[in-house]
Amino acid sequence: MEYFCMNFGSQTEVFGSDQGDKNSREGDHKVAAAKPMTLQDRILQIDHIQARRFTKLTGDSVDIATQGIIRHLRACARMDVNPDASAVREIIDDALNGRRVFAETSNDLLAA
Repeated sequence: MEYFCMNFGSQTEVFGSDQGDKNSREGDHKVAAAKPMTLQDRILQIDHIQARRFTKLTGDSVDIATQGIIRHLRACARMDVNPDASAVREIIDDALNGRRVFAETSNDLLAA
């Protein structure tokens, strides 16, 4: 297991991915310590082109993109899948156009 954590203001999120360990046996679980990582570094791991585009954002567009990408990373961690570079590209494109686009969660549906 490989873990990393990101600080979002007063909240810390820990994301994990199971890369498989050839030395581990069933029943034995080795857990690596969480390492702090910035959102910029995490986007760089996904796609260097989108990381470069993200650094050029300013004002409200950086806030919109940050919220969208964090939502995407949380959803990917929940479903145990890798983040999609094309989804990050679309989030940044929407932020540049001033659109806040995100999927509804079960909490959003209950609040409506």
